[in-house]
Amino acid sequence: MPIIKLDGESVAYTIRHSKRAKRVIVKFSLENGLEVVYPSGVCTPSPESVLFANSDWIKATMNRARDASAKRFRRCYEDGELFLVRGKPFRLERCLSNEGSRATAQLSGDSLEVSIPAGTSHTDREQLRDAVLHFYRQLARGYLPVRVAELAAEHGFAYNQLRIKHQKTRWGSCSAKGNINLNLRLMMTPDEAIDYVIIHELCHLRELNHSRQFWMMVECRCPEYRKWKAWFRQNRAYLIL
Repeated sequence: MPIIKLDGESVAYTIRHSKRAKRVIVKFSLENGLEVVYPSGVCTPSPESVLFANSDWIKATMNRARDASAKRFRRCYEDGELFLVRGKPFRLERCLSNEGSRATAQLSGDSLEVSIPAGTSHTDREQLRDAVLHFYRQLARGYLPVRVAELAAEHGFAYNQLRIKHQKTRWGSCSAKGNINLNLRLMMTPDEAIDYVIIHELCHLRELNHSRQFWMMVECRCPEYRKWKAWFRQNRAYLIL
């Protein structure tokens, strides 16, 4: 993904073409990030010149989005706080442990139980967050590679590498080299939502854009993709760690 410096800040952006676009425009959203959108068949002016020309608008729009995001739901890591695991709700439960030197998290009944070493503060938010983040990362490493391989084989796709990351806005991405990135926070979403994101990125192996052909390819393999696309928009504020 290309990066440009605007007022000293490095900002990643994507380029796409749209049959509905009548002129070159710049778009920004927390879901898709910064985009330069060209009408079909148009490649000029350069994306860098378009972004520089709109730098004031970009900076103001990104700041408003960040301010709005900061006022949304925030994690406190307190007893009873709700966490989703593959779409199912679990309540955080903290307990002291005489084993180990680091906090660990695991599912226990209907709770996400965080065991905290005795002698350390049970209110240390960073320690609690690290334990929960590690739990989701391990869950993702055990589930996502297997599911990506299954769906790729089922739908006839061949990809290069799969990387699991913790990203703030993107649920997944695909590079021109055939590498797929997936967000570990997908493990908070229902299995059908995970499948939608995986299929979305697999389809990018053949259409590295969001053209009509791309969405037809997605719909063929995930007929309810609109439902899950809307689900992410509606629940995005709560799918944080």
